Amino acid sequence: MDFRTLLAAVLGVGLGVLFVAYPEAVVRAHTAGRGPTGRRGEYGGDEAPPDRWRRLVQLVGAAAIALGLYFGASALA
Repeated sequence: MDFRTLLAAVLGVGLGVLFVAYPEAVVRAHTAGRGPTGRRGEYGGDEAPPDRWRRLVQLVGAAAIALGLYFGASALA
């Protein structure tokens, strides 16, 4: 059993679950500190991220979970 591979698998599954469960938080953390896109936007506004971004983050999370499970299974084999 390779400990580093198993640790990477646990990290991948953990981050994947975070990305799937809380995509809005991931998008907010990624865009923190950026100004509004238009002249009328309020800095730090509370509008929800676009649905396209949420779905993309969830897709990346699902891929991280799948890869983490794959690496975990190969580390235990």
